[in-house]
Amino acid sequence: MRSRRVDDICVTGNGSMNVSPESVAAVVVIIVIVIVIVIGYFLSRRRSPKEKSFRCSRCSAVSQHTSRTINAWHAGKTKFFCGSCHSEWLRSHPAARASVRESNGGQRSGCLGVLACLIFIPITFVLAWLYASQYL
Repeated sequence: MRSRRVDDICVTGNGSMNVSPESVAAVVVIIVIVIVIVIGYFLSRRRSPKEKSFRCSRCSAVSQHTSRTINAWHAGKTKFFCGSCHSEWLRSHPAARASVRESNGGQRSGCLGVLACLIFIPITFVLAWLYASQYL
């Protein structure tokens, strides 16, 4: 079997490019995948406070940031409490602790849904275009 050169495959007799819908679809899918990976990389990077420690707003003890205080920092809080002051506050406010657990249960940020839309909507359009171009 004789191998064909790229020029023989892509260029027609009049010098114009003959691009198949499948190759266009493949390029579109690759571009969408690259865009989703880049967006996912930037969205998954979670920043943390510049300072590794903080001064407790109640007892003025210097403490290291934990996942709880970093999450509070992400939420825009500026007052942080050490672990013992936080535990004492939770013991004195049992109703607030239960309501926090109930309000967060089952609640999601929606990033997965947005990511699914970014992937499946362009693929659906490309497949519809391929289907229409095949039968028209």
